[in-house]
Amino acid sequence: MYGSDTAADPQPFKYPVSIEWTCCNYGGKRACFRCPGRGCGRRVAILYGRGIFACRHCHGLNYESQHEQPYDRALRRAQTIRERLGGSGSLAEPFPVKPKGMHWRTYQLLQIKAANAQSCCWPNWVYRLAGVLQ
Repeated sequence: MYGSDTAADPQPFKYPVSIEWTCCNYGGKRACFRCPGRGCGRRVAILYGRGIFACRHCHGLNYESQHEQPYDRALRRAQTIRERLGGSGSLAEPFPVKPKGMHWRTYQLLQIKAANAQSCCWPNWVYRLAGVLQ
């Protein structure tokens, strides 16, 4: 294996990477790596190559959604519900009609969840601005 902090000067590294097989709930097995990072040893599905191959925790990587503001998360939730019902993600369009085969109770629950998410999807400064304009 090759790796270094700079791409211009690759240094060869030799280190073991263990593979473990875990049992799945409904049968079968799944392969997992043991992170070779110093003092880590987490069981992970993906190892990222940046110098050495290690888990995202060792490299300090995180998910994009971890940087989202609460109102962005609420907007994405409202758009996802609308798209699940067969409409577009636009909040400017009317709420999608109930898809054929969906229970009314499920549809009404999704309407409530979408309304709650939509009410949270505007940042506080918009509400303050709207209060000033009224």
